Order: sequence, then C-alpha cells, then structure tokens
Amino acid sequence: MKRPTLKQLAEEAGVSIGTASNILSNKTGLHSPETVERVLSAAKRLGYRPNRIARSLAARRTHTIGIVIEPQHAVFTRNPYVTAVLDGVVELLTPNGYHLKIITLRDLHARTLWSQIDDGTVDGIIMVAPLIGSPLLDYFQHVHLPCVVVGSALPESMGFYCVDSASHAMIRRLVEYLLGLGHRRIGFVLGPQNQWSAHQRLEAYLETMQAQGIVVEPEWIAQGGYDQAGGFAAAEQLLRVRPRLTAIIASNDMAALGVLDACALHGVRVPKEVSVVGFDDIALAGLAKPPLTTVRTPIHDIGLEAARALLHQIETGETLRGTKLFEGELIVRESAAPPQRGKS
Repeated sequence: MKRPTLKQLAEEAGVSIGTASNILSNKTGLHSPETVERVLSAAKRLGYRPNRIARSLAARRTHTIGIVIEPQHAVFTRNPYVTAVLDGVVELLTPNGYHLKIITLRDLHARTLWSQIDDGTVDGIIMVAPLIGSPLLDYFQHVHLPCVVVGSALPESMGFYCVDSASHAMIRRLVEYLLGLGHRRIGFVLGPQNQWSAHQRLEAYLETMQAQGIVVEPEWIAQGGYDQAGGFAAAEQLLRVRPRLTAIIASNDMAALGVLDACALHGVRVPKEVSVVGFDDIALAGLAKPPLTTVRTPIHDIGLEAARALLHQIETGETLRGTKLFEGELIVRESAAPPQRGKS
C-alpha cells in the first residue's frame, strides 16, 4: 500500500500543508485546539507517518529567526527594554525548535542590509524599534521575508504587523494620576524625536492636559531621550522653569532616573518639591531613591507575541498586518505625591 503524503493529509483535514506540518512537529500552540484535533484525527485515519528528512528539505528552512538592531541600539545588553523583549522571544522559540540570531547592523546601506539580513540564514525577522525614516522600513517593504516590528506602532499604511505598548493610553493614565493628586504645572521629558513612540507619548500628554483645560507652556517640555543622560539634561532645563513645575513625566524609566539624579544634584526634594514619574517599570525603577512611580509595560509579553506572530507567518505563509498594543498597570511608589499647599 502506498504511503500517504503530507499533501493528502492536509486535504483530508481541510488545512494547509504548513498547518499540518506544524501540528505534526508538535508546534500546536500556533493553532486552535479544534484544528490540532482535526489534523491528528486525519493522520490516524490515513495511517500517516512523517518523512522528516524530506519535509525538512522541502521546507528549505533554517529554523532560525533574526532580531535586527539598528546601529543606534547596537549595545542592546545595556537596554532593559530590548533584553526583556529578547527573553519573551526566546521563551516561545525554544519549545518550537527555533534558534535566535542577533543581527547588529554596522550601517544601513543597501549592500549591508542584503548581506547581513537576506543571506539565507534566517526564516524571518523581528525588527526592534525602527527609527522614523529608517532604510530598514523601506527594505522590509520590498523583501520577501516575514517581519514583525517590536517597540514601534507604525502607521497602518506601511503594511507591517507591530507589537508595542499602548503609549497613548498609558501616558494619559500618568497625567490623570498626577492631576488627581492636585498637580497642574506638569513638565514632560521628550523621548528621541526619531522614535515613533516618543511622538505618541508627547501627543498623549498634550491631549490629556488640554482636556483638563490646562495650557501647556513651551518651556514645560524639554528634549531628553530614552537614556539617563538625556533625562538628566532635560531636567536641568525643567528645574529652571518659573514658577517651578510641581511634577515631571519622563518618557521612560531610564530618563526618569536621570531626572532624579538632576533633582538630587540641585537639592530639589522628590516628591516634596517635585514629583517624578516614568514609563516601563524596569527593574531599576523600584530600586531608585525614592522608588519610582511608573506604568508597568508587559515587555516580556510583547516579545512573546512578536515571536508568535512571526512563527505563524513563517509556518503558514500568511501575511499579518496591523498593530497589537499591550496596556500597562500604574505602579504607585514614593516618587509622586500631592504638591505642597499653594504650589499646584
């Protein structure tokens, strides 16, 4: 009797060949329980036995995905956000038989992109926080390689599947929390202007303040960054504003730590004289002096979802589009308090 083929099994179960292959390889987490049961039942009825060598050759896969880090993010081990994303990615890859390749680009010239990314060593790419106007975005719009974006919610017209924190909703929550404490003169430390998330966070701050009838003065906003040095530099400007601001929102926790450093240097007591809040709840936030009020971003879950979406595209051939946003949780610690009487 002739041995049944994978194609025959897929037809019997009413699924694609890729879906049938996934389930027979124990990658059941990519599909619904009903689909899994349908494929396994069909395999039992047909007496199907997988030819693993033939399947591997036919698939032409490396079972490796790449994480692309732009030159600006190259020292990723110093970036708590990137390392937490990697933890989530690896957690999903390992049980599904995939390996991880970290691609730290030397530059963004076309020749480098082709030689380092589309060299046949990866089945798909996770792109970490691509910058506004980055050649990477144009490159992945024209290359036939599955891709998922992490850390940036790009415009839908660009055609990517993006996984990110709900920056707008979470900054709004921070502003409303400070307003609820009685603050009205609230400053803002901008993130890098070549990052999509920085623009979204500024927009949320301005919209929420405006909704409460508060006119934001230009000097209440200072250019910082997503690092401690940028937060320190921005705070140096904001602490000179008169009348003095009673609260400062930093675009992420690393910048907030820089704000705390500047306050300590200038003898400004936190939170008695100025409240300081951050964004992400990295490990250092709870160890700061004083411990930092922030919003906890489920960064690990963002990594998990990015890996799940990418493997789904690789294994099924389906192209995903759109954005999945993860909302966070307000974490109240000691760096924020009501303003001093008469100072709001």
